[in-house]
Amino acid sequence: KDELLKSLTDEGNRCVELGYELVMNMYKSKASSTEFVIGTFSRSSTLKSILQRIIESSDDVSAKVRVVCSQSTPGDEGILMATDITGASCLPDEEFQQQVIDGKMDVVIVGADCVLSEGNGVVNKVGSKALASVCKQAGVPIISSADRWKLWSDIYCPPLEDIFELIPSELFDHVLVPKDEEER
Repeated sequence: KDELLKSLTDEGNRCVELGYELVMNMYKSKASSTEFVIGTFSRSSTLKSILQRIIESSDDVSAKVRVVCSQSTPGDEGILMATDITGASCLPDEEFQQQVIDGKMDVVIVGADCVLSEGNGVVNKVGSKALASVCKQAGVPIISSADRWKLWSDIYCPPLEDIFELIPSELFDHVLVPKDEEER
C-alpha cells in the first residue's frame, strides 16, 4: 500500500514538473515586461499544482503571471479552480474564449480524464474541444497534462458520460504524459 501511494505521488510530481517546465519556457521566451496570462478550463489537482508552482517560483514571476479560469459550465468547476489558485480570476466560458480570440491569453492548459494510446485523442470535460479549436484558430498554445495512470491502452475511446468528450490530439500543441522509467 505504501509503495502504491509513493508511486502515485512520484507520478504526480513528474507530471507537475513537465507542465511547469513547458509553461516556464513559454514564459521565458516571451521575455517581456508585460504580464503572462495562463488560462485554464475545469478543475484539476495536477493543474493546480503546476500553476501554484509557477506562481510561487519567484517574486519576479508571480508579479507577471496571471491565471484566468474559464467558468467551465456545466458544473462551474472553474469557479472552484479560481479559488484554489492564489490570485486567479474566473470568467464565463464565452468571455474566456473571447479573451483567447483577442490574444489576451499566452497559453491555455487543461487536464485530461483519459489519454488515448497512439495519439488518438484526449478525453476531458465537455467544452474542451470547442476551447481547443478556438485556441488553434487564434494561435494560442493549448496544453493537456495528465499523469500516466490516465493512459488508455485501447485504440478506441472508453464509454463516455455526457459530461465528457473526445478531443483530437491534433488540436493540442502538447499532450504531456510522463514516460515510463524505461522509456526515459
